[in-house]
Amino acid sequence: MRRSTNFALAVAGVLFGLLLVTQAAMAQAINCPAEPARVPIASGNVFVGPNCVLHTPGDVDSFVFNANNGDVYWLYAAEVNEVCTQDIGLALYGPNSNTVPIFQGYTSSCSGGYTVGTASQTLTATGRYTLAVTEAGTAGGTRTYGVSIERLHPFPPNAQQITLGQPVTGVTTPLIFSDAFTWEGVTTGSYLAKATMPPSGCRIDMCMTVYSADGTVAPQQCTNSCSGQYTIQLVLEPSKKGALMALLDFVGNNVTFDYTLDVSCLAGQCGSGFPPCTLTDKLMYDSPSSTLTMNFTVGTNTAATWNAWLTYQDTFVPVFPSILLQKTVPPAPMTKTYTLTPQGKVGVLSTLTTPPKGIACSSWELYDTGTAP
Repeated sequence: MRRSTNFALAVAGVLFGLLLVTQAAMAQAINCPAEPARVPIASGNVFVGPNCVLHTPGDVDSFVFNANNGDVYWLYAAEVNEVCTQDIGLALYGPNSNTVPIFQGYTSSCSGGYTVGTASQTLTATGRYTLAVTEAGTAGGTRTYGVSIERLHPFPPNAQQITLGQPVTGVTTPLIFSDAFTWEGVTTGSYLAKATMPPSGCRIDMCMTVYSADGTVAPQQCTNSCSGQYTIQLVLEPSKKGALMALLDFVGNNVTFDYTLDVSCLAGQCGSGFPPCTLTDKLMYDSPSSTLTMNFTVGTNTAATWNAWLTYQDTFVPVFPSILLQKTVPPAPMTKTYTLTPQGKVGVLSTLTTPPKGIACSSWELYDTGTAP
C-alpha cells in the first residue's frame, strides 16, 4: 500500500473503501492470524482475508503499532460482506490509556457507509497504540473486515519516489485505501499533478491530495463518475524547497481498475528530483532533564555514512557511532539525544560521506544551553 498526509481528507458517499496499490511497488494484503490478538501493524500494511472475522458481539481484534508524538496517521477499517445491520466499530487507544479511545467510530451499512476511520489523526504521545476492531450492536452474526493504517506525517517509508514527466500506472485492490508518491519540489517551478481513472459509470471515485513535508496540504480534488469526470489535477507552487507527496485514494464499490498518475513541470525551473543528499539539524535543550535533542532530517540517493559530533567548552565527542545509511528518499526525520549539563553555547557538526565524494552533505548548528556550572 502507498499513500501521500492537517490533513483534512474527507471520505464522502462511501459504499466501500479502496486503498491503492501501484504495479511498480504493489502492497500485498495480509491475512489475519487465526484469532487476532494484538497483531503488529505498520504503515502501509493491509490486513484482510478469511481470518479477519468478528464472530460474536463481544469479539475484539486488536492491532498495535509504535508512533511518535506529532505523527499523523490515516486509520481505516471496512466491512467485506457489506450486510445491512451488521456493522463494525474501530477505536484507537493511546499508550497512556486503555479505556478512553482517542478515536472511535462505526460503519452504517444500512445507509451505505461500509467504512469507518479517520483521515487525519494527530498523535500526542510517543509509545504503542492499539487499534481495536469490534462488532457494533448486539444483532450477532459474523462480520468480515479489512483494516489498514498509513503514516501521513512524517511521510511514510512506503511512499514511492516518482520522476517528473514519467507517468505511473497502478491498479486498485479492494480494501486498500490509499497510495503515496513523492518528488522534490522547488520554489522556482510550478507542478501539474494529474490522475486518471477509466470510465466506471456512477460507481466509484478517486481523490488526490498533495502534502508538503511540513504538513501543509493543497486542496483535495476528486473525480465525479456520476457526471462523467474521470480525471483530476492539481497545480502546485511550493513556497519552499522540499519533498512533496501526492496521495491517491478511492471511494465507492468494491471493484478493481487501473489508474495513472503523472506529475510534470508546468512552468519555471522544477529541478530534476531529489538532491544527492540532505542533512539539516534543529537543536532543542531541556534544562530539567539535561537533555540536548537533535532533530535531524537526513536523505541520500545512495548509501552513505552518517556521523555527528558535539562540541562544548574544550570537548569534542561523537553523538553516536557511525551509521551506514542505505538510500533514504524522501529525506526522513531522525532524532538523537545527548545528556549534557548546561555548558553555555554548544555546537553540533554532522556529515554524510561517500567513498568517491568524501563529505557529500554537512550541517553545523549552535545552541545556547545556559550558563555552565
